[in-house]
Amino acid sequence: MTTRGILSLKRATLSASRPTRGASNAIHTERLLGPTKASVVSKRNIHPAQRQARSFTMAADTTTVTDSNPFEQLSYLRKVATASPFISVKAAPPEASEFQFPLATRFKAPNREVGLSMASMYAQAIREHGICAIEMGWPDPDSQFMLDVISKMGCNPDTHSSTQGALWDVKFKPEGVYSEGIGKKAVSISHSMGEFAWHTDAAFEENPTRFFGFHIIHPDKKGGGVFRILRADDLTRLLSPEAVGVLSNHEFELKVPPEFFKGKDSVKGKLLEVDTAMGRAYVRFRKDILHDPLSADANANAAVKELNDLLDAPEGVGEHVPGFVFKEDSVLLMDNARYLHSRTDIKDPKRWLRRVRFHGPP
Repeated sequence: MTTRGILSLKRATLSASRPTRGASNAIHTERLLGPTKASVVSKRNIHPAQRQARSFTMAADTTTVTDSNPFEQLSYLRKVATASPFISVKAAPPEASEFQFPLATRFKAPNREVGLSMASMYAQAIREHGICAIEMGWPDPDSQFMLDVISKMGCNPDTHSSTQGALWDVKFKPEGVYSEGIGKKAVSISHSMGEFAWHTDAAFEENPTRFFGFHIIHPDKKGGGVFRILRADDLTRLLSPEAVGVLSNHEFELKVPPEFFKGKDSVKGKLLEVDTAMGRAYVRFRKDILHDPLSADANANAAVKELNDLLDAPEGVGEHVPGFVFKEDSVLLMDNARYLHSRTDIKDPKRWLRRVRFHGPP
């Protein structure tokens, strides 16, 4: 065979074995980020009726990968993320039921100055994905860095009650805190060693806090206190359209726990909100603040029962935040309306988080 014939044969072989542009992009995407992870809902049964009623929801995390030119966008994001020593990228695949942080939502702050300089990036992460984790390179016993970050993002902290300020210790505190509502001390679930079921923070306020942050001072080092989160978008996909409709329109009476008293014993509010323009769902929920009986409306009672049955299922929904993120001297900032959260029983009595609730931008 002539030299020209050999070259032609090689070109034909390469052409036949080369993947199409779409396949090439997918392969390159997988090499960049590892196997893509679909929404957690894909691992479970979406409510049958929801297959025909998804117009108000969006696929979690994977939407940006399906834009007009995913190859260029992923390449750019990867370069930006890996070029900065302060943005963490976990290469290893996540464990089952482990929350996988989206790209550019985990940061390393070697000192306070560098940490505060990235405040706009934290705000962007919260705006896009509803979550942001910051690994601090120094101890901060007063949690001042978390407060300064909130201020730098243009936000304002909320008070926890009429007697408690912006910071709240989430730790074993059996003596509780003084409540003006009952005229004596009250013990919050966050001050116990027990499980804290699925909820959003301050669901009992007329205007629930939009964001919250945890400064992890001492994580549970005995295997307890596992922090789990559940996207509101995923929750709405798992509920029937009928339940979503009722929970989005019915006003429920919500009791205010005495330790969080601010002048009212109860408020009224809807448990879900669906933004069809943004394709996002927002939630406010805490099971133990709902009145019993819930309502004179049978449909409202049925919708709440469906919601409770879904959330009460052991290992049924949600993902745990991995220990390499939920660790000492770290800060976790979250959109309180886009995620529910929960924790398992505490095993380490020294477990200690400090919480702030805040509103305003992002």
